[in-house]
Amino acid sequence: MKKHVSVLAALAAVSLTLTACSGSGSDSEAVEAADLDAETQSLVDEAQDAGPVTLYSMVDEAVLREVAADFESAYGITVEPVRLVSADLAQRFSSEASTGSSPADLIMLTDSPFYDEALEEGWISSFAEAELPDSLAGDFPEDLYTHDGSTPMVSFVPTETVYNTDLVESAPTSWEDYADPAYAGKLQIAEVDSSPANVAFWSLMRNEFGDELLEGIAANNPTVSGGAVPGTQAVAAGEGALGHPGVLPVIKNLQESGAPVEVASMSPTTGPEVGLGLAENSPNPAGAKLLAAYLMSEEGNLRFNESASQISPFDAEGMDRFTRTADIEMSDAAELKSLMGMN
Repeated sequence: MKKHVSVLAALAAVSLTLTACSGSGSDSEAVEAADLDAETQSLVDEAQDAGPVTLYSMVDEAVLREVAADFESAYGITVEPVRLVSADLAQRFSSEASTGSSPADLIMLTDSPFYDEALEEGWISSFAEAELPDSLAGDFPEDLYTHDGSTPMVSFVPTETVYNTDLVESAPTSWEDYADPAYAGKLQIAEVDSSPANVAFWSLMRNEFGDELLEGIAANNPTVSGGAVPGTQAVAAGEGALGHPGVLPVIKNLQESGAPVEVASMSPTTGPEVGLGLAENSPNPAGAKLLAAYLMSEEGNLRFNESASQISPFDAEGMDRFTRTADIEMSDAAELKSLMGMN
């Protein structure tokens, strides 16, 4: 089995860990949003008096800037995003919250045991106890409140495939294409156990297509990439025709630079779920609740997920092809690796 970790890929991976802290770029005066019910207007007034809202998130910075601009346009409240990858974000927030002095008002990161710890330690408060405007968050699906109703999952990140358009005549249409002998020696696949989401994905594939798919991939002698980012980079460089998983922000950047890469969306799929947390000692608790409610409203949620190229709970077609991790019969990671020839 071949191993590949390119210098460019490593640099790209490092770049994803950098923090990006910025406001909306303007200090707008407080304004009264139009056509709001009394409950929402009261929360808006309180949030405006408290100042900006600080959002900690793992989402791409460009997406956060769009969210900030939309929110300020609607409510006259500035959002100051702080962007980190999930692991670094959880570590930073945990360190700050344990001292009781975190500047964060609202956090947005992929679902993990972090939420249980944060709730137990009192770093975040439960949404089950939060009073959000019903006009905004009232239609949010009840089954998407996890951790005993404490944490709403507002976005679903589908696992996709990336392919090199110079090396693939037509877009893949099924995950079974990975086992097509035509792609022997042309696959870039991240380690099966490189993330919990990856283990969940290959478990889903095994459940759906059987061991034959995984054994077919092994027969194609895939290159095991150093991770999703270097694998995507390798496909862009022509070192593979198909890659798994594709990283959408990286793919978009590569496309802008003229790289011959594209994404194929196939069914079924799974991936990380993105949740919200209300900081317990928020400098602007009203702003945190208002921003959370906006992100949980159908309009705000659809706009956010469209910008992020992720699946909204209000997107019936997208949710139909997405299988939540809790609904997957999980396989042992070592067994999956063995079937795929990665031991």
